[in-house]
Amino acid sequence: MCRLTGLICALIASSAFAQQAAPVPEFRLERFNFNSGARKGYTAASGDLLDKGQLHLLFALHYQHNPLVLYTDTARTGALVGPRLTLHGAVGYGITSWLQASLELPILLFQSGETLAGVKAPDVGGISSPIVNLRLGLLSQGDGALALKDAPLDLALGLGVVVPLATGASLSRDFIVMPQVSLGRDFGLFRLGGEITPWIRGAPLVLSPTASTIRDAVGHQLGAKLIVSKMFTEAFGAELSGHGGFPLGGGATPAAGELLLGLHYLIGPMDVFLLGGPGFGQLPGSPAFRLMAGAQLAPKQDPCKPGKKHTPQECPDLDDDEDGVLNKADQCHGEKEDKDDFQDADGCIDPDDDGDKVLDVNDRCRLVKGVPENKGCPEPDTDKDGTIDRMDKCPHEPGPKDRLGCPVNDQDQDGIEDSQDACPAVAGVPEFKGCPDTDKDGIEDAQDDCPKVPGTKALKGCPDRDGDEVGDAVDNCPDEKGDKDNAGCPKSKKQLVEITREKIIIKDKIFFATAKAVILPKSFPLLDQVAAVLQQHKEIEGIEIQGHTDNKGKREYNIKLSQARAESVKTYLTSKGVDGTRLKAHGYGPDRPADTNATEAGRSNNRRVEFVIESGETIKVKTKEVP
Repeated sequence: MCRLTGLICALIASSAFAQQAAPVPEFRLERFNFNSGARKGYTAASGDLLDKGQLHLLFALHYQHNPLVLYTDTARTGALVGPRLTLHGAVGYGITSWLQASLELPILLFQSGETLAGVKAPDVGGISSPIVNLRLGLLSQGDGALALKDAPLDLALGLGVVVPLATGASLSRDFIVMPQVSLGRDFGLFRLGGEITPWIRGAPLVLSPTASTIRDAVGHQLGAKLIVSKMFTEAFGAELSGHGGFPLGGGATPAAGELLLGLHYLIGPMDVFLLGGPGFGQLPGSPAFRLMAGAQLAPKQDPCKPGKKHTPQECPDLDDDEDGVLNKADQCHGEKEDKDDFQDADGCIDPDDDGDKVLDVNDRCRLVKGVPENKGCPEPDTDKDGTIDRMDKCPHEPGPKDRLGCPVNDQDQDGIEDSQDACPAVAGVPEFKGCPDTDKDGIEDAQDDCPKVPGTKALKGCPDRDGDEVGDAVDNCPDEKGDKDNAGCPKSKKQLVEITREKIIIKDKIFFATAKAVILPKSFPLLDQVAAVLQQHKEIEGIEIQGHTDNKGKREYNIKLSQARAESVKTYLTSKGVDGTRLKAHGYGPDRPADTNATEAGRSNNRRVEFVIESGETIKVKTKEVP
């Protein structure tokens, strides 16, 4: 009876003790996470990234033994978490060749432990906090880098975030920021790399409330990993990694480390792996040992794609050294042999490829046949005109051999050398020492008043159809014999318009009604003569009729008035048969004075109509307002 009573009392005491025990503060016990992307190592990153567009999937079962042991001071209290079994699922994607994203979600399938003095064991299972990770490649031995491709090593920056979305009180919920630097290098026989990853948490948590020192504490940590991996065959490989965890921010919790060995075997697109090893130290989350088994699905990338690292043996149908010899036939990989210049097709550089009897090791121009006296190079021809410098009197200017390499300088290509050409920039004729005679009338253009029309020497190169000794270009009546003093017209036709080579001179005014654009009849004879001149001289192609005023009155009014008067003149001239496409009207108002506006005489001169022709010369005609 006493024995039964004692057992009941012990059970009651045990139940009361369990009720008094506090739950362990919630944090993410799991310190291990897979290499996001897991392309060149499962347990640690080494600057590697997924290829652009590559999708990576990973599933693994993960067993840990005693990942959380409590201590009272330095004495072991017990295992709050003993056996722990987790299912890891991870997905990664190569956004670009230098940026990848990944997500890892651990699901706690089972865990058990002791309820210790003052601390209650956590829940048996639940969904753990996921890790979201971005990794940016800065340097790459291949083409997967933002800053420098074909670098001597791989270097990447990463940022991981543990999102506190766990279920239950299973030591799975936490918010952690994990910046990362990883680097690595392929050495051919093996790959060496590693990462440094701080774990940045909130305020430290003390797991054992009965401890007199902060030994069982969880706070900021620094993680460091070193990994060596090797592929023994195309399908079978291994990796060895060392992991260190170092508490930051004080306390007495010691550091911890692990040593993990992994084997993996490729079966089609699936890589099956087994990882495991012992742990050392007392940092929460570092087990006595851990074992992992699973598979990753990552489609194998073609090493023969442009920019991918490969050996010549892996890609026999490529020509890596671009010498025209495929890898499978090339006996000297890395030596560029040009089939057009070399003597064979074995991909190897020959002793004397250009056949000039100077060995390649001594030949400064081994692909160009030269002479021994010039160390295998041809005798120099600086200007490349076919005359060697030794025989070239102008070695820096190309020229024909019959001139001993000196050029024929004839910039206008008229057959007359510049040194003998009086007009070196304009093609001409020998009789005028290289100067032009465009109309071929035997008069040099510089002396020809009508350089585009054949004429006579008496009229300085201008024609005279009516024979009145007034050139057609300045003759108001080119088909009617007239007087020299009357612009080539008969004296009975008094001319108010005189043409010179440079401009047209008008000898009368145009009269308008006061403040209006109405042309008075007394100006009709003048405008009729202007129209006749323009019809006789179609070579004057474009004329701008400009209206101008003095500065009296508002500017806006004067602009409008001057425009209207210019339009009136245009309308009149077109009514007399002048092609309207040759004319345009523009009113400038007071903006372009020809004289002072301080006097009446000056203002009178400013009230005018001007005919501006293509040459830039103008017909300046005063206007007169009549009430």
